[in-house]
Amino acid sequence: MSLLTVSNLGKDFGAQRVLDGVNLRVARGEKIGIVGKNGGGKTTLLKLLIGSEAPDRGGVHVARGIRIGYLAQIAAVDEARTVREEADTALLALLDAEAELRETEAALAERPEDEEALEAYAAAQDRFEFAGGDRARDNLSGALSAMGFSDADLEKRVGVLSGGEKTRLALAKLLASSPDVLVLDEPTNHLDIRAVEWMEAFINRFPGAVLLVSHDRRLLSAVAQTVWEVEGAGVTIYSGGFDSYREQRAQARLRQQEEWARQQQEIEKLEAFVRKNKEGQQARQAKSREKALARMVRIERPTHEPRAMKTALSSSGRSGREVVISEHASKAYGPKKLLDGATFAIERGERVGIVGPNGTGKTTFVEMVLGEEAPDAGVIRRGHGVSVAYHKQEADDFDPDLSVLENFYERAGMSIAEARAHLAKFLFTGEDVYKPVSALSGGERSKLALALMVLSPANLLILDEPTNHLDIYSCDALTESLRRFDGTLLLVSHDRALLDAVTDRTLAFEGGGRVSLFRGAYHAYRASQEAPPAPNNGGAGKSGGRGASSSPANKVNASPAPPLLGAGGASPMNAFQRSKERQRAAKRVADLEAEVASLEARLKAIEEGLSAPGSVDEALALGREHSDVQDRLAARLEAWETATLEAEALGV
Repeated sequence: MSLLTVSNLGKDFGAQRVLDGVNLRVARGEKIGIVGKNGGGKTTLLKLLIGSEAPDRGGVHVARGIRIGYLAQIAAVDEARTVREEADTALLALLDAEAELRETEAALAERPEDEEALEAYAAAQDRFEFAGGDRARDNLSGALSAMGFSDADLEKRVGVLSGGEKTRLALAKLLASSPDVLVLDEPTNHLDIRAVEWMEAFINRFPGAVLLVSHDRRLLSAVAQTVWEVEGAGVTIYSGGFDSYREQRAQARLRQQEEWARQQQEIEKLEAFVRKNKEGQQARQAKSREKALARMVRIERPTHEPRAMKTALSSSGRSGREVVISEHASKAYGPKKLLDGATFAIERGERVGIVGPNGTGKTTFVEMVLGEEAPDAGVIRRGHGVSVAYHKQEADDFDPDLSVLENFYERAGMSIAEARAHLAKFLFTGEDVYKPVSALSGGERSKLALALMVLSPANLLILDEPTNHLDIYSCDALTESLRRFDGTLLLVSHDRALLDAVTDRTLAFEGGGRVSLFRGAYHAYRASQEAPPAPNNGGAGKSGGRGASSSPANKVNASPAPPLLGAGGASPMNAFQRSKERQRAAKRVADLEAEVASLEARLKAIEEGLSAPGSVDEALALGREHSDVQDRLAARLEAWETATLEAEALGV
């Protein structure tokens, strides 16, 4: 049964056609990831599906009795209310229906034989049940508990909550209505890394259908069964999950490119024959081929890959061996400890992911490295010859009334032509450069900040949540740029795919002033938290040979990491799930080994084909395939290495 059916849906904004001819279905329990470039129509599609926008063409049919819950990018909550008061607004429809039910009950008691009173009572009872009925209050209480809100938290003002807590509060309100379809628009933007993991587990457990717009590649890989790609005013459906979507998409574009190229060659030959033989002995054949050209169904020229940033990050000069040094550093705000005697060192060339729950001190630590904050005791300092470039989370000092070009030109020290050429690498082209900064989206502001940051000569790069608001294609581009950066990297992020791709150390802020510096990327650190701790033979010490222990993690004020949040606060990673994780990890390694063997065999066959005589067309086709197979083999080998590390961490 389809819960939602979309028929020939279209939407325009002025002369811009955002969506056209879209046909979709949502099945019960289906988990759908929605991807596409920023500004391509993803949020518009969601608003059409939930009915907050009206289509210009076609329509959306919602099956009878189906409830849809919508979580916008910015959670709609009243900061003046308490958490309890805000949560209770989820029951407004119930309270109205309940009041109407009581009125119709009283009217029916006075006129028990009145058919009109009986019909009014039946209609009010239907509305009461549709709003959640007697179970709605219990649903709300359970949802708040599942979102991690204690009884004490319910009396807090919403205004003091973090962005992630506001998102969880808005989600609790949605869940109280027991929706059949949950529509989530970038739900992880303000969540910390553990909350993102909780979100992943929640979506997988949620019994209803989920429509998820996200740039979080790891989340999409973990939950999406189907992918809708919004591009060029249309929506293309890919089955088999996010990883399969990326492979299918690449293969489909390659096939279309090859078919289009072959047809273009054929068209050129036919047109050349017609031009040459319009008159003369072969005029009849020319006329016939002209008719064939007119009847030919033209293959659409493949669209280019969605544009992505072309960031170029290079280190400027060599720093001393120790880049960031923390010696017995402590920092607190009132009774809240962020650092408690932390001692460690980050060395030249190390690539450190900084993770931990919101409010544990990640950004404050970065500010101390920059010299903008000072520890209460001890020292945090930069080493000799360290130059810094910094990308700040969610904040910039651009003049909102000036244009993109004006803001950039004032600081870049370039000519107008050079400034425009540089901005084009960050997707500010044509009239885009004249848009006032106040009109930019969050992703566009982030790209403008990155465009300025890469101009700063630096051998220490510090990024605080750089992928917030970026689309998947820009996340991919940033990932590749950071992989090529040859300096020292400090990366605060909840993007697990980015952390695993570009870091080799993890600095984990665990709350209460506890910090650990772990030798490995985030996936290995996270797996270590689920396994028994390795014995620490050397005690707490500094990394990089300064008293470091022989265990995988160099612990500083070590304590177990908080469990992954589940309903009622319980950890969902029980023994059964660990066993299933090991089975999945072993199967993943085996599957990747089989893929690698198959690709290696195909590569060998292609190379044998290239060495044998053949036509030019055959050689060109084999050359194209050779390049494609090499790229796929490199990607599979990288995935195999990651999967092997994850399997080893799980004890496979």
